[in-house]
Amino acid sequence: MNLCALLLLFFSSFDDTFRTGLLALQQGDLPAAQTNLESAAKLEPRDGRVWVALCQTYWRMHKDAQAEAAADKALALAPKSPIVLQSLTLYYSETHQPLKAARIADKDHAAALYFEAARPLLDQTKFAEAAAILEESTPKNAQLELALGVAYYGLRRFDDAADAFLRTIALAPETEQPYLFLGRIIDQVPGRLPQITKAFVQYESAHPADGAGYLLHAKALNAQALDPETALRLLDKSLSINSNDASAHFEKGAVLDRLKRFSDAAFEFEKSAALAPDDPAAHYRLARDYERLGKQEAAQAEREKHAKLVKARDPMQ
Repeated sequence: MNLCALLLLFFSSFDDTFRTGLLALQQGDLPAAQTNLESAAKLEPRDGRVWVALCQTYWRMHKDAQAEAAADKALALAPKSPIVLQSLTLYYSETHQPLKAARIADKDHAAALYFEAARPLLDQTKFAEAAAILEESTPKNAQLELALGVAYYGLRRFDDAADAFLRTIALAPETEQPYLFLGRIIDQVPGRLPQITKAFVQYESAHPADGAGYLLHAKALNAQALDPETALRLLDKSLSINSNDASAHFEKGAVLDRLKRFSDAAFEFEKSAALAPDDPAAHYRLARDYERLGKQEAAQAEREKHAKLVKARDPMQ
């Protein structure tokens, strides 16, 4: 028998054995699938398709270590094969390995898989691990940028968090969360204030029935010590929509402090403290204003409340 005839016989044998194994796998005859696919792998050990089929077979037979080893071989042998990559993406997804799945998935599915990998880490406050995954993710979408901002926020990387939230807004301007997070860190990111102010103004304009837009715009003005009268007008509008917003009362007190209207400011801080009694900031500002108004006993009481609340939040203080 000449060389050509031997090669034809070899490939015919491989194709037949591989096809028989695939058919058995499709029909759920896992022992037959294993036998035929392992035979095919011996005939053509560098064919990634065989190993990805064996991966599925081993996994369905609960042979987890063998399935994982077969998956590794398939990926090493055929790192650019669409069939192999799609099959492995499914395998890694179904075996709760979303990061492995994300790294080989097509762009239409990768973003969701990266988020799936990062979300439990965010829930467990493992912010550094979550950030590493989200930084790697591509292509970025609004959900991934928002999650990355939350991870940076948890790590107190406020400039990076602000940038991520601003990117989220650029991708999905109707999403409320990035604006609210920016409102929390506005005092920590002075270099981002012009962009943040612009975003808040746009949100306010787009949501005239939402008190949050007016409050956020006022916070941006306050953070830059700008236009206290406009800030007051915005806060009054916010409070007309939701009079029980502790943060709006607090912000109004801060504006009135800037105007040296200490009695009016104290009234707003009192409202804020009543609505959010566990927030130490209102008690701190009240203590300062009571002292300015000559109410020494009340100031001391507020200082004590402030110290107690701070210690409750951080026992090491």
